[in-house]
Amino acid sequence: MIRAPHWPHWPQITARAAIVLLLGALLLGAVPSGAQQLPASGAASQPGAGLPSAGSGRLIAQVLQDIKTYYLEPVSARRVAVAGAARLTGFDPRLAIGEVVGGGAITLTYDDRSVVSYATPADTDTAGWAATLETIVAAARQASPQLATLPAAILEQAVADGMARSLDRFSRYAPPDLARDQRAARSGWGGIGITVDGANDTFRVTAVEPQSPAERAGIRPEDQIVAIDGVMTHGCVHREVVDRLRGPVGSPISVQIAPAGTGQSRELRLQRATVFEPTVTASRDGDIGIIRVHSFNHRTTMRAAESLAALQGQAGSRLAGIVLDLRSNPGGVLDEAVSLTNLFLRQGPVASVVGRHPASRQFFAVSGTSTVSDVPMIVLINGGSASASEIVAAALQDAGRAVVIGSASYGKGLVQTVLRLPDNGELILTWARLMAPSGYPLHRHGVIPTICTADLPDDAAYLATGLQRAATAARLRTSLDENGWAALRQSCPTSRNRPGLDLVLAKHLLTDTRWYAAALHALPATGRQTAQTAVAPRTLP
Repeated sequence: MIRAPHWPHWPQITARAAIVLLLGALLLGAVPSGAQQLPASGAASQPGAGLPSAGSGRLIAQVLQDIKTYYLEPVSARRVAVAGAARLTGFDPRLAIGEVVGGGAITLTYDDRSVVSYATPADTDTAGWAATLETIVAAARQASPQLATLPAAILEQAVADGMARSLDRFSRYAPPDLARDQRAARSGWGGIGITVDGANDTFRVTAVEPQSPAERAGIRPEDQIVAIDGVMTHGCVHREVVDRLRGPVGSPISVQIAPAGTGQSRELRLQRATVFEPTVTASRDGDIGIIRVHSFNHRTTMRAAESLAALQGQAGSRLAGIVLDLRSNPGGVLDEAVSLTNLFLRQGPVASVVGRHPASRQFFAVSGTSTVSDVPMIVLINGGSASASEIVAAALQDAGRAVVIGSASYGKGLVQTVLRLPDNGELILTWARLMAPSGYPLHRHGVIPTICTADLPDDAAYLATGLQRAATAARLRTSLDENGWAALRQSCPTSRNRPGLDLVLAKHLLTDTRWYAAALHALPATGRQTAQTAVAPRTLP
């Protein structure tokens, strides 16, 4: 049984919030991201408390207030608001919005003719700027024929996104439809547990989730979906079919399928259940278990634990080694990064999270329930390994638990909180920084492998060269300045490739105890000791 990790000093935060670790704007498809619902904190949990009533301007007011409350650094409401207003000009190039030189006023012009000018509120007056933006949106719709044809909600959403994106590359606004898909990717959705491909106007099952309604009903890969609830799929677009397959958990659904290799179809009656995007695949090479984690959602640790147990059973006794493949894993649910580490590490810190808002200051440690903490272990990373995957790799490396192989990771050590908005959209807002157990910030630094393969050809002939490359890990990261970090990353440059040499090296290390011991202890003893003590809760501001 996998217990939830123990997290001391978990502050309260509004129930509107969730915590995610994301790489850029990747939220859908094969890159599900995750979130953790946090405890409610009384009246503050009510969306829009103290803000204008539902209707025009409420979205903008909420976004401005959330930025003021939760963003990583204090920011000027003026700067954010002006950036948001500028987004309106993207709908009509004849429209221009900007501040008067010297400040004090913001003007709206059309075809180079002044339309209106407004006195600007103080830099910190979020309510004043929300009202000003609402007025500007209304004036822009009156001045521009193009904007007049658009719903006010579309324009407000553009302003909201412009404000969020002006903060950093990871903050943004997600409109209601996209936000719905993002929530489903994080926390699951009601469905039958299949993946379908819609090429050539036919919908073929490409994957079936284990223990899902589809698997229990006998649906198999290569089966064709002919109709859903009596509606033929021929002529539908992929999104229509996906939407028909999804629905409330527990609701009935009728699916007509044509099994692969037969000309006949049959109708199945199923009941939708909560399903998740598959994020874990596992394989075995002799007594070595290979677990690949593609991303992190709320089922990742559970699936990894099931895969680990299956691999142990297949090995007949105990595994000789474990390879955890985190290459091109863009991140996801913060909780799952901690609980996945808990599968392999018996004790010690995983990460600390530090931000301006009190609820962002957290310390994460494993709970001591690992059953494979003494099995030799390799972690594979590359330039696409980010956020949650960097937490796992850094924790296992700093604790001296695993040898890390590959190229420098992405270096995305910022945490986003996801806030539900009045229109059921979401505000994804950067609010904290991640610190590795040994005390260095992950942002821009990332994880540097113990054995670097970034500049090696994908050829087993270079095995010996790779094995001799544990020296870079001997540098104590906490003592490096920015120039030192730049040099360290340059010594093992980021690569998005997933070379087979990585796995060849991993298998060789796991079957040669001398090489494995040498690589595992490449970090100096002081570094391993620091990894156990550097992020005690008392060090958080």
